[in-house]
Amino acid sequence: MENITGFPVTHKNYLESRLFLVDEMRDLVRKCSFIIESPRRFGKTSVIKEFIRQENAKDEKRKEFNILFFELEGEETVSKFCTKFFKELLNLYRIRKKIDEIGQFLGVSWNVLASRLKKIDALEVGLEIQEKTRDYDFSKWKEKITPMITGLNSFDKRTVIVFDEFPDMLHNFKTKGMEPVDFKTVTDSLTGWLRSLRQVQDSECKYQFVLCGSINLRKTLEEIGISKRINDLESFVIPPIKSAEAKLLIESLAQESNIEIEPDGIQFMVSKITEGSPYYGQIMFKALKDTREKTFTSGKVKAIYDAMLRGGNHDLNHFHSRLEEYLSPLERECSNVVLKHLCYEAVSEKELYDLLLYERCNYEEYQRVVNRLIYEGYLVRDIHNKGNLKFVSPMLKDWWACKAGVK
Repeated sequence: MENITGFPVTHKNYLESRLFLVDEMRDLVRKCSFIIESPRRFGKTSVIKEFIRQENAKDEKRKEFNILFFELEGEETVSKFCTKFFKELLNLYRIRKKIDEIGQFLGVSWNVLASRLKKIDALEVGLEIQEKTRDYDFSKWKEKITPMITGLNSFDKRTVIVFDEFPDMLHNFKTKGMEPVDFKTVTDSLTGWLRSLRQVQDSECKYQFVLCGSINLRKTLEEIGISKRINDLESFVIPPIKSAEAKLLIESLAQESNIEIEPDGIQFMVSKITEGSPYYGQIMFKALKDTREKTFTSGKVKAIYDAMLRGGNHDLNHFHSRLEEYLSPLERECSNVVLKHLCYEAVSEKELYDLLLYERCNYEEYQRVVNRLIYEGYLVRDIHNKGNLKFVSPMLKDWWACKAGVK
């Protein structure tokens, strides 16, 4: 198992004890569309990528799915989204030797392009599509794409359409110059169309949608009053790792790198990442590996951990940068108060508000901040302790304690 902290992990780097998530995803996608939900860095994309890898590793006769994967974080307009969607669908029809259907779906003006798909490269196709669709508005895109989606029912295999970072794309719509009313209208139109595609499904339907992203989609749509657009979607939750999984992760990484860690040192590392994500274990192990040493006492592990958090030599800073990007000044002030207090102890939401924040913001604003901290991956409502707020993992708590001057 390699130590990978910046990209989704798959195959030999995917924690064996988490493979059940891939099996659950496979079972779920056979029967319904769904949202993959979990805090940031919990491995949403890794589950998808491992599912895709396993499917691609099969020979053609054993493959069960056609999979279209879309990384949407950088998309800023509905038009760009539709263009990408259209190109991938067109390519799927080409791969599955269903070019003849293109003219039926798109009209005779597309027949020439369809006839050339097998002969010209992707760049030429892209340029030609761009030219033909230059003046398309959303209504025109829907007219062209909708029959291509429903046409997937004629394929031998079920098609899985994965929109990764879908809510991040919606956020881009909002932050790239749209007025609030326009943002709601565009988002409502797009999500409403995708819902209509899901709603026509019946026992003969052979396509499903999978949506995920590091911004909570349900909250995003709820805030602008259109949560009904996804109330048909099932939830697929990525759980935190337990202590046994955390121990397996650290031991596997150490074995691959020929590194020896005292048992107490391993236990210390396990204690810091349990109830968090495998990603946190990778961060800790990288700090050890970066020293170029091969043996670590418990004391050395603790010293490296503390130096990593204080020196910023880790990949946790994206948590802080996202708060700067997504929260208003008042919300950032409230979030700093919440996080600093939780460095000392877990506490109930109402008690925390009454104690520290009732003069700074109203309760509805406070709840928005708490919910943002939860789905940004900072906090969790602890079901084992009366629903009290606490940090997702001890590592995040220690890191924020350093930032807030608590530790």
